[in-house]
Order: sequence, then C-alpha cells, then structure tokens
Amino acid sequence: MLPFIKKDHVRLGSKKVEIPKLTRNRLKKLTDHIGTIGDFLVRLFMTPAEGRATFLVAAADIAIDEIYEVTAILSGLPEEYLSEHASFGECAEYLRLTWEKNDINAALGNLNGLIPPMAQQFVQSILQRMDQAKH
Repeated sequence: MLPFIKKDHVRLGSKKVEIPKLTRNRLKKLTDHIGTIGDFLVRLFMTPAEGRATFLVAAADIAIDEIYEVTAILSGLPEEYLSEHASFGECAEYLRLTWEKNDINAALGNLNGLIPPMAQQFVQSILQRMDQAKH
C-alpha cells in the first residue's frame, strides 16, 4: 500500500470492517472496558522486581485477550468470531489504524493541556509515594 493512501477498511477473518470514528458512545464503551487495563498496570508496578517475570508471562495472555476484546467492541463483531477467524495481526492493525484515523496522539496532547496543574501535581505526588514505597 502506498503511504499516502489512507486505509478505511480492513479484513478481520473473512469480514470486511470499516475503521471507526471514535464517537462519544464508542469511547464510553472503551473506557468502561479499559479500566481493567489500568488496574493491571497498577498491579504490575506494585509487583516486586523478582516477581515481575512471572507476572509478565501472565500479562501476555491478558494483553492478547484485551486486544481481541477491544477489537470486538470497536468493530461490532462478536469476540468469539474474532477468536476463531481473525489473526492477532489483523486485530492489531485494526486498532492501530483506528488510533491513527482518530488522531489519538494529538487528542491526548490536547487533553493534557486541559488538565489543571493541580491535578498533575496530585498525580505526580501519588507516583512519588508509590516509588518511595518500593524502596
């Protein structure tokens, strides 16, 4: 594919699906689901260094499940169908193209500018306390 041609559909298994526009309703479905990813990341950072290797092996399985689940949410295809017919690469490409189509990097940058400095300081203080607790 030529780099200047934007792809607006992909194949997930034998089904052709459109790369979605992330509307408020789709974002709400995602944020409801993605809360589990945040919980997972907190657990990863709280796991002692000597236990992280085991945790990361288990995490790989969880990450694969998450990619299929998020793909199902955005595509509207049943997760069972995706698990049986769509490759991991197809799902990953679908999510990457969705990210790019909706210019999420720019949106997150803009959102970061909207967060009041006090909220940023609050988050930083929590991270510092977590770091201190590890030592």
